[in-house]
Amino acid sequence: LEKAEGDVILLTSKMCASPLWTDAAEKAWKELRLWGKSFQVPAAWNFTHLPDGSVVWENTGFRCPASGFYFDEYARPADVDVDDIDPDSYRPPKELPEAFLRLLEKQAEWLYQNTDYAIACGESIVDLQVQAGSFETWMTYLALEPEGAKEFLEKACEAGEAQLRQLDQAIGKYCSFMGIAHDFGDASGVMIGANRWREIYKPYYKKLFQAWKSSTRMKISLHSCGAIAEILPDLVECGVDMLNPVQVSCPSMDPETLKARFGDSLVFYGGSYDAVSCPVTLGYEEVYARVRQNIETFSRGGGYLFAAVHNLPADVPEHHLRALLDAYYDCRDLPELR
Repeated sequence: LEKAEGDVILLTSKMCASPLWTDAAEKAWKELRLWGKSFQVPAAWNFTHLPDGSVVWENTGFRCPASGFYFDEYARPADVDVDDIDPDSYRPPKELPEAFLRLLEKQAEWLYQNTDYAIACGESIVDLQVQAGSFETWMTYLALEPEGAKEFLEKACEAGEAQLRQLDQAIGKYCSFMGIAHDFGDASGVMIGANRWREIYKPYYKKLFQAWKSSTRMKISLHSCGAIAEILPDLVECGVDMLNPVQVSCPSMDPETLKARFGDSLVFYGGSYDAVSCPVTLGYEEVYARVRQNIETFSRGGGYLFAAVHNLPADVPEHHLRALLDAYYDCRDLPELR
């Protein structure tokens, strides 16, 4: 963080199984050799190397192929028939574990008292990413049984509201924002269509985010991939404060369009470097120019958190990373971007 001159630090969340900021943190991590390199991983995570060069993440069943960059679902889990999906069987917890709350509280208090970082809480509450069965089954269910899907979302919303109140009591006075995620888009648009999204999901996001606003001062940072420009006015209406990852290579998601339409209502968190629009064949100068233009566009008048689009893939060349950081360093002190 010091090298990159970062401003935000993340608390433990369900996406990171071991704490970073407690006295016992050292015992919660272990060293592991993967792909010929050493990594620190949570102590509870286990990996198996297979003869074909792939690696299995035993805790999830996901597999990274020998030539791959990511762990993906390898075998389809046992699925359910759409006709057998029962909203009554869905009972999301309305309480967060006490040990988890106290861990977050201890971390947040220490960081608040000892650093100047803005503290962010990762995805920690029950959200509206409800899915009964496989992805394909849930998409079918949304189309055939929208009223049943709403029953799932109503329960998820109630659980999320209750957990949010508990979370605020533990860390609300320390944290600037909290993340929530739901990938609505693909590379061409809203996956289920904007109108169906508004019918099924919007009422529950509005309900959840209104409760969020009344329960805590932590801002709402929504991670949603893809071309979601069509529903951004709806998300703003629901209460979203920050948008991540800002997938600028998608239709209607270019920085100029987004800044013109939503610059007064959204903080853009990401969008500087996109591995899709900056293939590995591009040289330093081309990457620098694209990144700098994106940063300048998003930063004009404020409302921008510098970050790349998604994770940086493993094949990003070093000169791309240098161009990314150089563009940021050259923009950070421009008076017109402050």
